[in-house]
Amino acid sequence: MFHWMAVYPVTCALLLVVLFCLLQSWLLKKDFFSPVTVYCFSQCITLAIAYLQIDAFMSDFKPLTWMVWILGLVAFCSGCYVAKLSAKARSLPVRVVEATPPQGYNWRLHLVISFFLFALFLVGVVKIIAVAGNLIIFTENPGRWMSKDVSYGYFPLLFSSGPLCVLMFGVAAFKKFNDVVWVRRVSFVMVFVVIVVNLLAYPNRTALFFNLGFLMILINYLYKRISPLIILIAMAVAILSFVAISNLRNQYGTKGVEDKALEVLVVLPYKYVANNYWNMDYAINPPNDDEYHPHTYGLDFLSGFLEFFRIPGSFRNSFGWDDAFNESIQKEYGFNTVNYLWDVYKDFHLLGVLFFPFLCGIGLTVLHLKLCRPFTPRQVMFHVFFIYFVGWWFFTSGYKQSIYCMWGVAIYLVTTICSRPVELSQEGVEHTGQSPAELADATFKNGDVRECAPECLPADAPLEGEVECERDGKEDVAR
Repeated sequence: MFHWMAVYPVTCALLLVVLFCLLQSWLLKKDFFSPVTVYCFSQCITLAIAYLQIDAFMSDFKPLTWMVWILGLVAFCSGCYVAKLSAKARSLPVRVVEATPPQGYNWRLHLVISFFLFALFLVGVVKIIAVAGNLIIFTENPGRWMSKDVSYGYFPLLFSSGPLCVLMFGVAAFKKFNDVVWVRRVSFVMVFVVIVVNLLAYPNRTALFFNLGFLMILINYLYKRISPLIILIAMAVAILSFVAISNLRNQYGTKGVEDKALEVLVVLPYKYVANNYWNMDYAINPPNDDEYHPHTYGLDFLSGFLEFFRIPGSFRNSFGWDDAFNESIQKEYGFNTVNYLWDVYKDFHLLGVLFFPFLCGIGLTVLHLKLCRPFTPRQVMFHVFFIYFVGWWFFTSGYKQSIYCMWGVAIYLVTTICSRPVELSQEGVEHTGQSPAELADATFKNGDVRECAPECLPADAPLEGEVECERDGKEDVAR
């Protein structure tokens, strides 16, 4: 053990952080999928693996790279704790509650819209069949049809949206959250139908991890808290799936049996983790006379939102900036992914590395705190959506890809259309025949009090101090 600590000090130190994340979730029963835990776990475990330095391309970080990585970690955690301390100061709950059926949400309409999105996904699948002649997994050379040489036009936006369908059907598939039985059963079946069709039509790692990741996080909030042991098993399954799909795409070449076995089990999976860090180190520290990639000064930050207006493409062509494939900063050809901190540093220098993770930490923790009270489909879906990307920030920034921006808009629109807020009104009082005091008494006992005048409260209600009350997941104060 001490020998390992001497040979791999960075890896051992980072694994201690990983172990702490698992233990606090297991022993203290804290939510593993909180923003601070997911960020620390994913960043530390991947950098710990990278610092095993199995490949020569993974050299020691230079001081500026360490500054960027540590500053991003500290800034994100600081934002999370600022938001949480603010909630505690206002006596707001900070523990995730069990899911309950949301009031006024139209699950039948939600299912109809989910099938509409599924139909769009199938249109993309039909395009794949038209080009490849079959579902890709049944073709003779699947790797050929998933290469950049084959163009599907704009249809990848459709056949890559399988994870969005899984999220839409998945949120309606749990008994605790959806009390419409037939909608729940149909949604449950459709989750697995979408995953299977997605895998057969276009068997890439990104879609598979999205599907399984979304489903696992939904299970954690809508069914039962997932233990750290299950998370470790899921990681092992993910690695095996990664190896299988990479082999399907012929990424291991035509080596001998022993060499290929070593490559399958160790080398290629290691490279796909470590290249994100060696590319970041390579990009942040160019030689004085040879800048690999110019700074974009924030102009490329909103490229994901503006992609359909062709504005980012114009900037890239004019200034020679990289697209999503990061051609200029890949240290080894074919391994072109990079930690999200490179995108932030490229746009805003060290100020961006300080403020962007800090603001994200605040925003994501505020969203997570919404799950500490009865929450809505929109709140849980957005949390699942964003927290998944935090887990993969070691691999990609995400926000610079237009398809993910479209998914965010779709989640907002669907949950808005299906929401039917129930309002207490004076007309409701007249139709029920109850007096204002009787109505206030009934709603007060049910924990469903809104702001009301003192004379409308029941006689035994306290008039001094504060009365904590909830309605549709929002807290009001009656004085």
